[in-house]
Amino acid sequence: MNFSNEYYRMRFLLSLILCFILGLEVTLPQDIEKLDENNSEFWTDVTFGKALNDKWTVGGDLGFRTTLNKGNFKIIYIRPNINFKVLTYFNLTFGLASFNTFSRNFSNVFEFRIYQDANFKGPKLGPFNFIHRIRLEQRFFNFSAGEINNEFSFRGRYLLGTRTEKFGMGGEKNWTVFVSLEPFFAFGNGVTEIIANNFRWDTALSYQVSENLRLELHYVLQTSEIFSNSDTRVLENIFRFRVFQKL
Repeated sequence: MNFSNEYYRMRFLLSLILCFILGLEVTLPQDIEKLDENNSEFWTDVTFGKALNDKWTVGGDLGFRTTLNKGNFKIIYIRPNINFKVLTYFNLTFGLASFNTFSRNFSNVFEFRIYQDANFKGPKLGPFNFIHRIRLEQRFFNFSAGEINNEFSFRGRYLLGTRTEKFGMGGEKNWTVFVSLEPFFAFGNGVTEIIANNFRWDTALSYQVSENLRLELHYVLQTSEIFSNSDTRVLENIFRFRVFQKL
């Protein structure tokens, strides 16, 4: 496929955006306007990594999340991992995580998590580089409220995303755009999770500051349930600032 013609390049970009919007419409609840709550949130985090050799990389991320309109919860987390490159386009990740949720309205939650990723790159269509991530998470919950029993859950996630090649905005080609869709799947019996995620749609503008540093500004649309065993659903409008640093 020849993308030298600017008209066809733009038409392909619009078609890609339309496909993601249609996927969003299919995956999100059809009665989204009837969701019980509509929250605005701010997330910020730092992702770091250090290559040990051609195959192994260690790293992880840590961050802070909070609601903006109601102040119902704050989350502090750290998520270290180790990554093994199997092939140029395929790698595996094993990681641990600690998510600590503090809430004025519900119980505080201390979650320990083990997770495994299978990451695939491709295909590349013109200026668009597609990625796939399959993640399995084993999650152990400890609640501060004595009336809620500590519980375990097993969750799956699948992320389909694409990142453009670098482009310029009146200067050097340091910018990229990232878009992804990510549904969540609960395996086994549901647990009393304070906020249970269902689906996430992510769009981001990235700026490559240097070879080792990248900054990103995200808008995330996410649907969740408040208490996974209830019918209370929430639409989350999330503004996220991310820093990626190679060590």
